[in-house]
Amino acid sequence: MSASVGALFVYPLKSAAGIAVDELTFDARGPIGDRRWMLVDESGIALTQRALPRLALVQPSFLTPDCNGAIRLDVVATSGIAITPPTHGVARDVRIWDDVVPVYDAGDRAAEWCSNVLHVACRLVFLADVAHRPLNARFAGPLPVTGRETTLSDGAPLLLLGQASIDALNERLIAAATQPLTLFRFRPNILVIGTTAHEEDEWSEITIGSVTIGVGAPCARCMITTIDPGTAASGIEPLRTLATYRRHAGGVVFGVNATVGQSTDAAPRRLCVNDSIHVRVRKASP
Repeated sequence: MSASVGALFVYPLKSAAGIAVDELTFDARGPIGDRRWMLVDESGIALTQRALPRLALVQPSFLTPDCNGAIRLDVVATSGIAITPPTHGVARDVRIWDDVVPVYDAGDRAAEWCSNVLHVACRLVFLADVAHRPLNARFAGPLPVTGRETTLSDGAPLLLLGQASIDALNERLIAAATQPLTLFRFRPNILVIGTTAHEEDEWSEITIGSVTIGVGAPCARCMITTIDPGTAASGIEPLRTLATYRRHAGGVVFGVNATVGQSTDAAPRRLCVNDSIHVRVRKASP
């Protein structure tokens, strides 16, 4: 069985639930519709499930066919809210990790809804069209990064993860009398099937359909993987088990960061579920 795309996901609101999609279309920053929205605290610092586990319960949905416009946010047993991207007015600077990024504020109504749902004062913001957040070379593999930008992700435009890697982890969890985990704990953009466990670690450059993707550093995992996406309850798995066999210099790693190649013409870059994956270059053996 050859490698192919088993599923695709976008995450419109950083750290909230994802949306399964049939295809990913890319602009210069990454997958369209992926992590263009974010919550910030009163000081303008990015908020994620690390501080707000209840963000896992917020389910976005797209309200426009191009997945690049208004969204709706829903939480079980709470009235949802529809929000149009604020694309005018004065941009304000917020901080995400070491980057300062200009954003537009979605207004008081959106802030009130999010604050009530998450039980903390926060503002909903949208990545400004004037933003220029440089892409770090460690996320792009062999692809050039000069002039490349990214969105409000933790840094990489894409996360690839093999289903076989999840299965290998679950075998260990089951052997330790622990419940297996679903892929939603790991928040991939591209779920790969037809590979061996952690084969994606070996890739340097691949093509999916006609799209070139540079595979960068392994993804270091944090406590967000310990949060149940259905309940927002946290525990110690899978980090405890992953640490026994997936500890690298950068921490506990699972999945790989990646970047789509730049287009040489005006045709949209698009990849779809069931597309074949061809490995063009593998990483050199350590």
